Amino acid sequence: MNILIINGTPKTGWEEYETRLDEAVGIISGEHDISHFRVRDMDINFCTGCFGCWTKTPGKCIYRDGMDEILSKYPSSDMLIFITPLITGFLSALTKKTMDRMIPIVLPYIKLFDGECHHPQRYENNPSLGLILYGGNSMDEAVGITFDTLDRLSLNFHANRTFKKTVGPEEIKEVLIYEISNH
Repeated sequence: MNILIINGTPKTGWEEYETRLDEAVGIISGEHDISHFRVRDMDINFCTGCFGCWTKTPGKCIYRDGMDEILSKYPSSDMLIFITPLITGFLSALTKKTMDRMIPIVLPYIKLFDGECHHPQRYENNPSLGLILYGGNSMDEAVGITFDTLDRLSLNFHANRTFKKTVGPEEIKEVLIYEISNH
C-alpha cells in the first residue's frame, strides 16, 4: 500500500511525538511504501488563491516548490495522513498551508454531490484521508472544529474513508500502525 504522510509538526516542543512517529514509520516501512514529508523542512509557499493551478498549469501549482513532490505522490496513494499538533485551537500553520496548496487535485468545475456543491475529482484513485492530532481530546470544541475541517476536505477530495484521532505521545505509534493495518 502507498501511504502519503504529511507531517505539519513545528521544529520544537514536540520531540517525544516525533520520536515515536519515526519509530512507527520505521515499522510500517517494511510492509508499505511510505512517503513521509516533514513540511517544516520543505520550501512550501502559501496559496495565494490565484487559481493558476486550474487555468495556467492544470493540476499543478504555479509555484515550483516542495509541493510538487507531494502532489506527484497523491494520485498513486492509498492513504493520505495529516499529522499535526493542535496549536492555538487549530491545525498547525504548516499543515493548513499544505492542505490549501492541494487544490490542484480537484477540477475547477462545480457539481452537485449529495445535494452539495463540490469540485469533481481530477484523478481516478482517491486515497483515504486521515488526521492524527497531537494534544487535546475528542470532546474539546477546538478538536471538533479541526475534525470538521478534515471532514469537509474529505468530501472535496472524494476520499473513500476518513479517520480522525487525537493522541498523546505514548499513543502515536500504536494509532498510526492500527489505522494503516485496518485500511
